[in-house]
Amino acid sequence: MKASMLKYFYEIFDYYRPSTICEIGTHDGKSAVQFVDYCCTLNPKLNYIGYDIFDDVKHDKEFHVKEINGKGAGRYKTAKSNLTHRQRKYKKFKFKLIKGYTTETLLDSKYDFVYIDGGHSYETVKHDHNKVKNSKVIVFDDYQTSGVKEYIDELIKR
Repeated sequence: MKASMLKYFYEIFDYYRPSTICEIGTHDGKSAVQFVDYCCTLNPKLNYIGYDIFDDVKHDKEFHVKEINGKGAGRYKTAKSNLTHRQRKYKKFKFKLIKGYTTETLLDSKYDFVYIDGGHSYETVKHDHNKVKNSKVIVFDDYQTSGVKEYIDELIKR
């Protein structure tokens, strides 16, 4: 994530001091590492859970078009390696990566902080949000994409 955007996350982290972070759309774990590096200084017992379809859709062009997935498939092995290095650095830090479609893997859960940056279709964003809607803070990425914008605008109207 660009440093110009990260500063806003840090403000949220400073205020809420999360002990649980959920990221929907972990990809290779780059933003996960940025979140963990910052949040472990605030709360050494941080728990991170990341959801992503990962490598399973590497060659599924139809899926990438439907979900407006410009980065392509994330790599499970890369994300796991990135977070394992953090686990060695921050002894009390724990993480879990969940591979698969969130429509099948994401259960009703409550977290201190949720970052929704998975599939970008209206249906997927709505599903993902509804599964974590009782969390303290939820940040949506990619408002400019049609599915995300449609869902957020609908939320605002409600």
